[in-house]
Amino acid sequence: MTPLSPTAFDPAPWDHLLAEIARRHHVPGIVAGVLSIDEETGRESRLVARTGVTNNRTGVATDRDTVCQVGSITKVATATMIMQLREEGKLDLDTPVLDLLPGVELDSPHASELTVKHLITHTSGIDGDLFTDTGRGDDCVEKYVATLKSADALFAPSAGWSYCNSGFVLAGRIIEVLDGRTWDASLRARITGRLELDTFLTLPEEVMAHRYQHGHVRAPGTSSWVPAPVSSITRSMGPAGLISSTVDDLLSFGGAFVRGGRTRDGARLVSDETVEMMTQSQWALDPAAAATAPEWGLGWMLDDWGGHRMFWHGGTTIGNNAWLQVLPDDGLVFVVFCNGGVAPYAAAEVYEAFAREFSDAVPTSTRRPSGPAADAVLDESWLGTYADASTSLVVERADDGGVQATVVVTGVAAPPEPPKPFALFPRSEPDQFVGRPDPLTPWAPVSFTTIEDRPVAYVGIRALPRCEQAAS
Repeated sequence: MTPLSPTAFDPAPWDHLLAEIARRHHVPGIVAGVLSIDEETGRESRLVARTGVTNNRTGVATDRDTVCQVGSITKVATATMIMQLREEGKLDLDTPVLDLLPGVELDSPHASELTVKHLITHTSGIDGDLFTDTGRGDDCVEKYVATLKSADALFAPSAGWSYCNSGFVLAGRIIEVLDGRTWDASLRARITGRLELDTFLTLPEEVMAHRYQHGHVRAPGTSSWVPAPVSSITRSMGPAGLISSTVDDLLSFGGAFVRGGRTRDGARLVSDETVEMMTQSQWALDPAAAATAPEWGLGWMLDDWGGHRMFWHGGTTIGNNAWLQVLPDDGLVFVVFCNGGVAPYAAAEVYEAFAREFSDAVPTSTRRPSGPAADAVLDESWLGTYADASTSLVVERADDGGVQATVVVTGVAAPPEPPKPFALFPRSEPDQFVGRPDPLTPWAPVSFTTIEDRPVAYVGIRALPRCEQAAS
């Protein structure tokens, strides 16, 4: 490992770097940090850097204590609580979901086969992007789960893999039933309290007491990012993505996994065995689905950065993006928050800089084309319309003979203007492509495979079964 520079933990040069990255990628504000834990002594060193503003409208500057939406990183906290319940003997990973949630009905011929493990590995087959608002009451998660009675099944449990928010809300409801309290209350008792965190907030009135990052979206037809019209997702989706946190608190959460499940003071969050289970491969993804990582653990995505073991999770809410990355063998945790702009590219530059400074790990590169659109080859049999409850994809021949796609999103992630077809560019793997409608949008992976002999298109990490085939 390359020796650290004398200024490695000095925020000033990192503030300057973040400012330059934010400028180039149109990000209103970035807050990012590093936690380094000495393997022998357990001593911590921390860095938190920041740049820009929390909100373009107010001009309030970011600082170290700025609270940011962590989005789907919340799923790791939910999975951790499920594993705590396993340690307490209240469930097992193979326990059928309907045994834990008597009276719940799911619209699937395979509902009785659904287990806890299916929920926290995204292998349930439940349509994952049902963002139903069931109110602000303490019964909102229970009410949300009741709506899944009409949710379609994309595939049978363990037959495939697709990122599933709905499954994690089901997991959250299991926590509520077994603990006899709301998911939010269990989060405070099981995670926030044990780690002595100041944030990990779930309700707007809690967040409003702090300086917080508001998400930004691009104004239609411009290169300007403006405050998002909605500040956060609904409480009913809490177990899948509601937490807001400071960089320091999210670093502390990740640090518990570096320490084998222990807090900074030596108390137990989870056991060593649980950490090992959560960070071991539970599902190797079809190459078409591996847009973010090749394997999945229990709540965590698993990757390799140039021979360095790495587990992580990202989060996307309305105009906000977050990354939590743990390199356990290096004793490192990275966190990056961006509140708009071309966030995936900005964040990649930040954590690549962290990796260069604090280890010799080589982060996995973001997906980009391997050639021009004219080189995209897709068999006619893959053309057609693919959809789940919130996203549809139309794949067709373009006038120039190439391949084009149109993505229509409804719900909380719906774009502010009608979608336009965009060309698909090839990647080096067969039937895998990337595309984007304009240069200020990150490349989106679009890939094709089959699940249960049914054609499926992956848009990022979501499986969309084919609805119909286009005419040749």
